[in-house]
Amino acid sequence: MAFKTWGFDEVGWAADLNRFWVQGLHVFKPADETVTNSATLQNDDHLLLPVLASTDYWMECFVIYNAPTANDMQLAWTGPASATMEWSNNGLALGATSSVDRISRTALGIGSTATIGGTGADAVCAMKGLLRVAGTAGTLQLRFAQNTAGAGTTCVVKTGSMLMLTRLKA
Repeated sequence: MAFKTWGFDEVGWAADLNRFWVQGLHVFKPADETVTNSATLQNDDHLLLPVLASTDYWMECFVIYNAPTANDMQLAWTGPASATMEWSNNGLALGATSSVDRISRTALGIGSTATIGGTGADAVCAMKGLLRVAGTAGTLQLRFAQNTAGAGTTCVVKTGSMLMLTRLKA
């Protein structure tokens, strides 16, 4: 949605403010978080934001991660019971051998789990989606784990990862 530029002495009507005013939330991950030898999804401690009932949001999540090639990684979302979300992970496809490889753009729902390729080096996943919250407010939260558990191996969601929600409807 384009930003509006108001002219001198122009009245800002409620409809204009609801449509053009940036209503965004964001959070940056302040510390690395790891999962070792587990394919059970866990809630991320930092990449979560509150959401209002009867509101739509555009979600963008930039995840910096490191996962072993043999284990790869899972990503998922949890939200309020009334929420739906259509999203894509835009991360490395399984079987990736470097951080420059095929990208997965599978359409997923809020209850779906995405699998992204691990390369043993830092990589990024740029998720996007439309979150629609019906009658129950709550929290949108990232979840992650190894795709295949591996003894002595660790998946890391790294410092500097970011979650951003832009409110689309008042």
